[in-house]
Parts: sequence; structure tokens; C-alpha cells
Amino acid sequence: MKKIEWLIVVLLIAMGLMCLTVSGTMMWGTESIESYLKTFIQICFWMCLPISIIGIVYFVFIKKRKDK
Repeated sequence: MKKIEWLIVVLLIAMGLMCLTVSGTMMWGTESIESYLKTFIQICFWMCLPISIIGIVYFVFIKKRKDK
């Protein structure tokens, strides 16, 4: 992929995370920067956790396959 395509992908992911964080913050009715950051960190954690687990399982599977 070209650099501009990577930039577009990163911007779209960032905008999606921001929209998700704003809607999560507004749902609880406390629109402060502290609440926003707390929600943002929680969303990033819960999105990163399954991706990390899947990545680890994938690499273990690939490594076992190469050893055969």
C-alpha cells in the first residue's frame, strides 16, 4: 500500500475511535475530559485485548506449522 493509503486508514480508525469514545462518554452523562480519557483508554484496552490474543494464537500456529 502507498503511504497515502496508510494515512487514510489511520485517520479513519482514529475518527472511529473518537466517535465511539464520544458516544460512550455522552451515554453516562458526564462530559469532562477526565471521563473522555477514561472511556478512551477502556475502549483501546478492550479492542487491543482480543486482537493481541488472536495475534499470539496465530503466531504460535504458524510457528508450529513451520516446525513440521
